[in-house]
Order: sequence, then structure tokens, then C-alpha cells
Amino acid sequence: MPEGVLSNLDLFLIFAYFVVLLIIGWRYSKRQSQEDFLIAERKLGAFSTMMTINASKTGSILMIFVALAYLWGFSAIWYFLGVVAGALLFIPFALRLRERSERYYTLADYFRHNYGRGASYFASLLTIFGMVGFLIVNLIASAKVFSFFTGWSFWLSSLIMVLIILCYLLLSGYKAVVATDILQYFAIMFIMVLLSFLLFNGSLIPFSEWNLFSADIFSILGFFIVGILIPFASPDLWQRVYSARGKKELKKALIWSAIIYGVVAFLLTLIALTVKSNFPLIDPDTALIYGFANLLPAGLVGLSVVLLFSAMMSSIDTYIFTASSAIVQDFFELSKEKTIKYMKVVIFLLSIFAFLVSILIQDALIGTYIFIAFVMPLSVCVIASWINSRIKQRTILFGFIFGLVFSLGFMIKTLLEGNIEPSIVLVGIVGTIFGLFFGKIYNFIFN
Repeated sequence: MPEGVLSNLDLFLIFAYFVVLLIIGWRYSKRQSQEDFLIAERKLGAFSTMMTINASKTGSILMIFVALAYLWGFSAIWYFLGVVAGALLFIPFALRLRERSERYYTLADYFRHNYGRGASYFASLLTIFGMVGFLIVNLIASAKVFSFFTGWSFWLSSLIMVLIILCYLLLSGYKAVVATDILQYFAIMFIMVLLSFLLFNGSLIPFSEWNLFSADIFSILGFFIVGILIPFASPDLWQRVYSARGKKELKKALIWSAIIYGVVAFLLTLIALTVKSNFPLIDPDTALIYGFANLLPAGLVGLSVVLLFSAMMSSIDTYIFTASSAIVQDFFELSKEKTIKYMKVVIFLLSIFAFLVSILIQDALIGTYIFIAFVMPLSVCVIASWINSRIKQRTILFGFIFGLVFSLGFMIKTLLEGNIEPSIVLVGIVGTIFGLFFGKIYNFIFN
């Protein structure tokens, strides 16, 4: 199928989906409390929590994972194996966090209440950088999908995505994020099962593609370790912890989240390897949408586009809301009314900023490596504070600083060489651990 060819039914499905999202935003804006806008009044049950957790972390990983499968085959699944392991490891920390989170709205609140403002500012800056970065990556991916299937320009496709999300996000805030996530993850699961069956049925994937260790050891370690650490540096996941009704609901949500995410990961692997075996020489960045366009039966292309939009838009709205929440709530002490007012302004400005940057970059895979590398110091410091709750603020600050310096230095080096690799994330992790040890020694000598 050439680019820009969609049937009237396909276009109807896509725009009907957009209309439903806008209706949800309008519906939940009625009789909404301030706490609803900020954190859904901390009343989400296990099912709602599980759905919004998985929807928010699916996003551009659909396209990025297929691109990684083109480079490393089945061994790219080490990322998903790490995410599932990390989600299970995160459960005991999340339950303890939920006990103490009645005053928390952002990840940085945890550091401010336990380790002081200095540590919280570093945590907040890393949160904002990571969320804005992943927002841009997902916006690039969604605009590429829309541009590919409609034939419209990249900038127009990106603008349409931003405007639709802005409409329902400004109306209902966090409540709209959760409500649209539930709808979107239903769509993701249903369409993923259907498409994996249709694509994999009768396809022959070469045996060589199933090698779990086809990637080099540093890439495998990078995939797996990042997967494990990601939950500890995901402020959007922390907000889901805060908004859960209680520990029982949260525990159920996290367990089912890991199980279902693992199933979706396996289905995506089948899709990725099927597309690769049929079109081994195409651009990995757009391999998934090219595969959908050329392998699916007539009339189902629009359904695949809805799948991709469901995944990416559920992540984009989460990243916009989480970043704006961090900018306003971590650096200013305002009433709830003013907090919501300023958050709406920041949501608008962030959306425009992401739109402009997405036009300049237009490369989702390289952006993903860089943004993940810079949030790894946050993961390591969170885990360090979990292992030793009496850790000093200065030790955490050394961890943040060394992690950032190591990551920045290695990024500059690899950019000059013209080759960004997944192993960049290991550098940030090693730098942060080194900084924590240095901070501990410093405290021992000078205290």
C-alpha cells in the first residue's frame, strides 16, 4: 500500500476515535473537584490503576521495539523482560510509598519530604527532562504514523495530535488522562490480539531471528537493566501509586500490570519479527506502520492506526500532565486553585514546545536512548534511598551530579563519533553508583 492511501472506513474509524476522546474530556470536566484534576481524588480501583499504568507505558515503544527487532532480532525482548522484572521488584517499594503518599503529588515530593529541597530539585529537573523527552519521542512517532497513512506533512500531523490531546487535557486534567487510558488500553489489547493473529498466521519467521542472545552483551545488559530501573524513575507510575484507593488495590494493579504487559510484549514480538521477515530492508523507524499497511487485509488498516494512536496518545497526555505537574508543584507553593490555573498554562506551553522540537528532531530511536540515559541516575538514587532510608541528602546529590556528568560526557563522545548505542544507559548507572559511594566517603570524612 503506498503512503497516504486510506479507505473512507479507515478515516471514519480514526476520526471517530478522536471524537470519543474529546467527548470523554468534556464529560469528566462536569462537576469536577480540584483534587480530581490533580490526582483523581486518590480513589482509583485496581482495574483502573492497572489500565492506566499499562496504557501510559506502551506508547512509542510499539514502533521503537520493532525498530530494535530489526537491529537485534528476538534479543530486543530483553527490554520487556526487564520491565516485567522491574514492575514486580517495584511492588514492595510502591506499597511502602503508598503508606506515606497522602501529601504527595509528584515524584520529587518524596525527595523533598525525606531528603530536603536540594535533592528534590534535582529529582524534579530529571523528571521534567525525562517526561518532556519522552513526550517529544511519542509525538514524533505518532506524527510519523499520521503522516504515513494520510500523506499529510509531518508538521500538520504533529499539530493535529497536540491539539486533540490539549482539548481533553485542559478540560479534565488527571481524570481525563485516566479515563482515556482505560479506553485506549482496551483498544490496544483487542487490536493487538487481532493483528498479531492476522499477521503471524501463515508467516514463517526464520529460526535465526529467535536467538535470545544475538545482540552484544552490553546491549543486552542495557535493555534488561533499563527495564528493571524504569519504574523507579517513572513519575507517571508514581502518580498512579498516589491515586490508588489503597495498598490492596495497588498491589493487584501492579501484579496484573506486569502479567498483561508481558503478554502484550510477546504479541508485539510476533508482529515485529513477522514484519522483519517480510520486509528486511526497509527503514526500521517506520517498519511497523509499513508492515501494517502492506500485510493487513483491506479494511483493517484503520484499525491498526487506531492501535498506534491509542498507545501513543495515552503516553503523550501522561507525559504532558506529569511534566506540567512537576514544573508547577515542585517549584511553587500555591493554592490548589492557582496550581490548576498555572498547570493549564504550562500544559499549553509544553505542548507547543514539544510540537516545535518534534519537527526539528524527527528521529525517535536516538532520542529514546538519550532521554532514558538521563533518567537512570534518578532510578539508582531512588533504589539507594529504598535500601538505606537514612541516606544523607549530600550522598544523593553526589549520585545525581556524577550520573549526569558521566551521561553527558559519554553522549557528547558518541555524538561526535556519530553512533548512539543502548549501552549509553549503563554509563549513567555506573556514574551514579560511583557518585553515591563518593558521597558516602565524603560524608564519613567531613562529618
